[in-house]
Amino acid sequence: MRASYIKKLFWGTINSMKDNLSAFVKHPGVDFTRTRKCPFIALIRFILSLECHSLNHELISFFCGDSSGIPSRSAFIQQRDKLNDTVFPFLFSELNKQTGFKRTFHGFHIIACDGSDVNIPPLAGDESTIVASNTPEVSYHQMHLNAMYDVLEERYTDVIMQPRAEYNERTALIEFLKRNPVPGKCIFLADRGYFSLNVLAHLLKSGQCFVLRMNAPDSGDFFLKRFEMPDSETFDILLEINVTRSYRKVKSSSEKYVTARKARSFDFIPAEDKESVFTMSFRLVKIKLADGNYEYLITNLPQNEFRAETIKELYRLRWGIETSFRVLKYNVSLNSFHSIRRDFIVQEIYARLIIYNLTMSLVHSVTVKKKDTKYQYKLSVSAAVITCKDYLIHKIKNNEVKYELLRHLTPIRPGRKYVRKKRSKRYVPLTNRA
Repeated sequence: MRASYIKKLFWGTINSMKDNLSAFVKHPGVDFTRTRKCPFIALIRFILSLECHSLNHELISFFCGDSSGIPSRSAFIQQRDKLNDTVFPFLFSELNKQTGFKRTFHGFHIIACDGSDVNIPPLAGDESTIVASNTPEVSYHQMHLNAMYDVLEERYTDVIMQPRAEYNERTALIEFLKRNPVPGKCIFLADRGYFSLNVLAHLLKSGQCFVLRMNAPDSGDFFLKRFEMPDSETFDILLEINVTRSYRKVKSSSEKYVTARKARSFDFIPAEDKESVFTMSFRLVKIKLADGNYEYLITNLPQNEFRAETIKELYRLRWGIETSFRVLKYNVSLNSFHSIRRDFIVQEIYARLIIYNLTMSLVHSVTVKKKDTKYQYKLSVSAAVITCKDYLIHKIKNNEVKYELLRHLTPIRPGRKYVRKKRSKRYVPLTNRA
């Protein structure tokens, strides 16, 4: 897909939204009917272009030229307040739909599901986003971003945002399954935070394929603890379990029964139903990692087509969504917001996701020639984010974008690893922006 076609899709979608303005404003027939310095299309483009600077800095940079044509901060806030909650989700999904999903692995789209906490400015009275800190009397405000990510297309396909104090990754994954926008056969990848009996049942009922990581047998909540596991370094076995709400059935019968506790969600058997049984069949694959540790993966992919090594490689692809979160936060400025209002923060989160998706579409539109050098090279995504924003607001012409993307290359170093540093990071204060 050429860069000019991606830009045409982008502008075509925004123009169609302008033509159907009543669907995207809070007061149809009133909002955006008068001439302002920041009309609908300019407003959308400006929110998409926001980075980590102060709002004044952003306005001057975007509406550069005659200072009399630069809207004030107050004018911008009044204009963005006219937008309803559907504007950016619609733009996000519509661009995905028109761009399409073409890359597959053995005929399957590879969809990773994961979540990331996003630090947001504090707002008095907002208890749903508060997270306690290790430091006494210190707390944070966060949103939890659940995302579905096509690891081959390198684009987000769907997102669900939850207040951090109320987040539930498992219900998010179930909702993703119900509204999956990617057509055709998919393989869903998810880490152990998304695993539960209820999620497993929904995946099996959906007819889609999956590879889920689960806790090791020595963990307290290993649901197969009554089943005999092979005494070998690695294995790949078929299992069938019967899920019931009755403890009596589990104690008085064979090891094939698993209890769904009354307090646990299991949508296929009511909490008071002690008679019903829900049968599930799947593969359990134990793999050994390069560092000597082991992982346990549950999948419904057929053994004759997907060997254990292929399952291991599939799950490794899930790391693509982890690296995308890093780019999203530090290169697309997801950590920097320009308001404390929660609806405005949601606008900006969607805007960052849209820019990320458009950037990766541009990256895939260019092929880097292979050379006889020590390392092969790929486009720098951090530089491509800047190019994408400049291209979409007409600072770069169609015949220049490929050259701009190829100017910034980064070497591919297979096998390079870093120790993952886990540390708390606070939001960037609105008053401390350049």
